[in-house]
Amino acid sequence: MDEDTAAKRYWNVVRNIFSSTEGDDAQPVHAVHAVPRGVCPPRESVKASDLFIAALKNEGVKWVFGVPGEENLDFVESMRTQTDVKLVITRHEQAAGFMASTVGRLTGKVGVCLSTLGPGATNFSTSAAYAYLGAFPMLMITGQKPILKSKQASFQIVDIVEMSKPLTKFAKQIVNGGLIPSLVRESIRQAEEERPGAVLLELPEDIAGMQVHKEEASLYKIDKVRRPVAEEKAITAAVKMIRFAKHPLLVIGCGANRKLTSNMLRQFIDQTKIPFLDTQMGKGVVDERHPSYVGTAAISSSDYVHACINYSDLIIVVGHDVVEKPPFFMHHEDTTKVIHINYFTAQVDQVYFPQLEVVGDIGNAIWQLKEKLKEEPPLQWDLRYFNYVREEFAKNLLIGVDDTSCPLSPPRFVTDIRRAMPEDGILCLDNGLYKVWFARNYKAYQPNTLLLDNALATMGAGLPSAIAAKMVHPERTVVAVAGDGGFMMNSQDMATAVMLDLHIVVIVLNDNAYGMIKWKQAGMEFGDFGLDLQNPDFVKYAQSYGAHGYKIRSCEEFSTCLQHCITTHGVHLIELPITYAISDMLQVANLKTHLKENLKTPEEYLATAPPISASAEPADAKPRAFTEEEDPNCQEYPFYIGNRPEKPNTDLKVADKYTGKIAYRVALAHVNDIERAIELAVQAFPKIAALSSWQRKEILEHCVNAFKARFDDLARALCIEAGKPIKDSRGEVTRLIDTFTIAAEESTRIYGEWAPMDIAKRTDGFMSITKGFPIGPISMISPFNFPLNLAAHKIAPALAVGCPFVLKPASRTPIGALIIGEILSNAPHLPEGSFSILPCSRDGADLFTVDERFKVLSFTGSPSVGWPMKARAGKKRVVLELGGNAACIVEDVRKPEDIDVIVEKVIHGAFYQSGQSCISVQRLLVRQDLYEGLKEKLVAKVSCLKKGDPHDEDTFIGPLIAVSEAGRIQQWVDEAVSAGANLLCGGQRDGALYDATILENVPGNCSAYNDEAFGPLLCIESYTHFKGAVARVNDSVFGLQAGVFTHDMDKAFYAFEQLEVGGVVIGNVPSIRVDAQSYGGVKDSGFGREGVRYAMKDYMEERVMMMVNVGKEM
Repeated sequence: MDEDTAAKRYWNVVRNIFSSTEGDDAQPVHAVHAVPRGVCPPRESVKASDLFIAALKNEGVKWVFGVPGEENLDFVESMRTQTDVKLVITRHEQAAGFMASTVGRLTGKVGVCLSTLGPGATNFSTSAAYAYLGAFPMLMITGQKPILKSKQASFQIVDIVEMSKPLTKFAKQIVNGGLIPSLVRESIRQAEEERPGAVLLELPEDIAGMQVHKEEASLYKIDKVRRPVAEEKAITAAVKMIRFAKHPLLVIGCGANRKLTSNMLRQFIDQTKIPFLDTQMGKGVVDERHPSYVGTAAISSSDYVHACINYSDLIIVVGHDVVEKPPFFMHHEDTTKVIHINYFTAQVDQVYFPQLEVVGDIGNAIWQLKEKLKEEPPLQWDLRYFNYVREEFAKNLLIGVDDTSCPLSPPRFVTDIRRAMPEDGILCLDNGLYKVWFARNYKAYQPNTLLLDNALATMGAGLPSAIAAKMVHPERTVVAVAGDGGFMMNSQDMATAVMLDLHIVVIVLNDNAYGMIKWKQAGMEFGDFGLDLQNPDFVKYAQSYGAHGYKIRSCEEFSTCLQHCITTHGVHLIELPITYAISDMLQVANLKTHLKENLKTPEEYLATAPPISASAEPADAKPRAFTEEEDPNCQEYPFYIGNRPEKPNTDLKVADKYTGKIAYRVALAHVNDIERAIELAVQAFPKIAALSSWQRKEILEHCVNAFKARFDDLARALCIEAGKPIKDSRGEVTRLIDTFTIAAEESTRIYGEWAPMDIAKRTDGFMSITKGFPIGPISMISPFNFPLNLAAHKIAPALAVGCPFVLKPASRTPIGALIIGEILSNAPHLPEGSFSILPCSRDGADLFTVDERFKVLSFTGSPSVGWPMKARAGKKRVVLELGGNAACIVEDVRKPEDIDVIVEKVIHGAFYQSGQSCISVQRLLVRQDLYEGLKEKLVAKVSCLKKGDPHDEDTFIGPLIAVSEAGRIQQWVDEAVSAGANLLCGGQRDGALYDATILENVPGNCSAYNDEAFGPLLCIESYTHFKGAVARVNDSVFGLQAGVFTHDMDKAFYAFEQLEVGGVVIGNVPSIRVDAQSYGGVKDSGFGREGVRYAMKDYMEERVMMMVNVGKEM
């Protein structure tokens, strides 16, 4: 048999081998030999390096990062002749190790790197320590001279195995090719099992090239191993400590970031409301926007979070590892108890010696605690001081964020980066003083989205980590942040990123020094010496690798440049000049002084704090359980770009607001998608603007007919995604149809104006015609509470005038808008690119505000979001509808039975769709002589309103949009009662359900009265004089609509002229909105007007044509 024939037969067998190792029924398989150099080997053997690659493939390895040498050439040849495991050539072994470690960190599966012997292998030492201390599974494969026969004595030979043992869990030299399958399996097993870390296999040159007999070449089936669960007695003891605690606190460490514990921890926190903080490497395990999040232990003592630690009497530490810089220090004299929950026992040292250890799978342990605490609820916790500290810490974090100076300060550039990054974007930090600022100020929304090193804390890992992160998650935004010193330590691998054609952004923080050490040098009052740097031109340096380079020269330029880099493919380097001057505030001595001067002690705060909720659920209450399990009938929805559906992922989970089950999975747009949608809208604008009136009308009428045909589908979707009672859901679908019908009619009534201009001798013969023209692409952001009709009030007017649009529906309720998108995608006449509907994260949606290609921004939502958007919107026109705390005055009735009519209208206005409306009646003012009679009837009827399943036809009060919102209403009610208000009815919570609640005589400084409740909460009071009632209504930062019950036309007109609101409703509650009316607010309630015809005006620009002597003889 000739050599080619033998080789072909070999690879046929190899393909069968590889395919047979896949699937649940895979069995150990036998590899056969590769064709060796110049010799056709026996058919019953396999080359050792081929066997090694087959073993790696069997383990699911995708990449091997490294710098091969002479001693690896057999291994490299084996990689060349297969396609499953990719060789990624780097420019330094240390960078390869960092990349492999990051693969392990993000996936929980081993990352692999390769080096030659001696000088190459020793370069792995830092990355080995990085993986070993950070608990990242990584396999290092190193070469070595032949061990059976060597002709080079000790040239380049270092005992790498012995050198590596202190930095690895397992280190072996392979002395026989037949041992490869077992050594690969054992090394990877040890690398991945708790506690993960680095392992090493040394493959000598002669072993790599040897032939292995079939009997020794069996690969191992990879079976899942169930991690042990915590022992029941430990769980019982932990439950007892938690139940009897007064001020429990949860600390989430790096171990919780390694396995899928995020969901269970969030459920535990949602159920118990225990405040939590995290360590630097625990950031993002639970979304740091959670209301129970206190902060991050960015340093070990004297910060705001340590005030919470010092106050707590029980600290539940989840996933803490003593290799991470301690989040707090324990002392033997402390009375605070510590529960250690981890996969392994606590490593006791002088600052960490927990009193109870719960050892086993973290997720299972948390689940057991959660379930036990349902059966045995806590006696009563006092968490008020934690909440106070959280609020004060939030204020402290605002220091410096508005600083516009250049060089930029850490609070400013951290804030700018957080705003630019999408929710699932991955930020990879190198090491420096900025790491403390990111840990403290940068909120992480998902696990492993802020990759920093608080174990080895090495420099040089930021860029390699970003390269690996982008390879693992090519669909995500990846940004590296490095100081000038740390960046240059592995900057050569910019070439690797360019070679791989990755899209990453590298931000180099340039202070021309080893800034953190220089800061500490100054803090120790030493002389300024030895730490300044002379850096290259970073822009030219990036360009020399084929990357894009940018140098920031002003504060305002940074966010614009960063947004460009995030949305434009390629490797980008941004040189950002920075200053650490503000960092003196983080010196321990300065922090101690600051807290002493600005933060009350527990004794000082609690002496004047509102009491613990008197209306809290009783100890034996068992609130309705929520679960994030997927509904068996879960549906998937695409988003729409340029009129067309796309489903690149199903990352957005939309819950049934009553059951908590995942009812829909939706494609989630990222920055690149939004960028593409805007560009398509720009291209479509001339075409849609050129449509005739009848064509625009037919588009809208097509929608009306489709809405009618899918009436029940739309109502059911609303009921599920918004928790809106089914009767209210049908009412909103009816309004959706009305809005599009009005728009269809108005599309043919876009009139202009003719006017004579011969107003003076010099303009004799002049006349003018004024006409509205479509303004251009519209940016739309709609809220969760009316997912259909508030989207319709933006979409329908745009279609009526001929403007393309990009809509961001609320992430909690996107389904209604996506059904509109489905219907529009089949509409006649609509040019390609005319519309996009893109559910996306708030952080991913910054382009909706700042992109100058949009000519109008139409936003409905909260004032805290809307007004800052307006400030950042640039030159575009802005329309804001921002809510309010609507008031209603009851001044007179004609006959006694009118009271009953008013009561019914007030009940509907205050509590329909659980009060989640910006014009819901929140304040009711009743003339004194009518007050008691109206109050009695109102309370009696409200007390009988049914709350529960929104699908039930009799349900009036459905769930609020989230459990946290019900908790907020509870807090507001408790605050008002503590301040002297009377609770007339309601005041009870069950998960996301909250009773229809009436408070009497609420002080004006209480949130329930002066803020927007957005829940089933009504405040009532009496008044003596009508003018005084009007003044009381005006005593608010809001001004959307008001209602007045009066038959006195003088008083009606007085109210119309004096009430500081956008709309006055005479003879009814302010909750009335007719979809053709002018609708909008004053003060904090908004800017501009909606309503179909009025929105159409905002979507057009007036243009005047001046003419002279037209139709006259010249």
